[in-house]
Amino acid sequence: MALLPLPALLADAQGLSLQILSLAGELWSGEVREVSMPGSNGRFGVMARHTPLLGTLREGIVSVYPLKAEPPLHVYVSGGYVEVQPGKVIVMADLALRSDDLDQARARIAAEAARSPMAQAFTDEDYVRLHAELMHQRALQLRGLPWK
Repeated sequence: MALLPLPALLADAQGLSLQILSLAGELWSGEVREVSMPGSNGRFGVMARHTPLLGTLREGIVSVYPLKAEPPLHVYVSGGYVEVQPGKVIVMADLALRSDDLDQARARIAAEAARSPMAQAFTDEDYVRLHAELMHQRALQLRGLPWK
């Protein structure tokens, strides 16, 4: 059995290839130093030269730590499967959304809610006046109650 020189071992141990797939297609792929996933039996991490495994994922966040000194990427998955090989990880999810897509979706929902008829009614002057009157009446009721 031939032994690899230490620099070759270190080079292999530094990164692995990650591919995140959903039913809509490939969401992300690249070289990473680590990936952390919501396994069906709890959260687990994978680094280069990990023992091969096939596992199920529950709903949660996959945290991706790129090989370069970039900020981590977070991907929501609705569940799915993961295949781990010593140099490659494939995440197969039914639904997957990147964190920046989630933030944009939340902002869009908040903007739509602010424009809704109900939100418009709550900012109407008559509503504010009615609410103030009800609060005043409740305060008067509370004053008449005996304190214990």
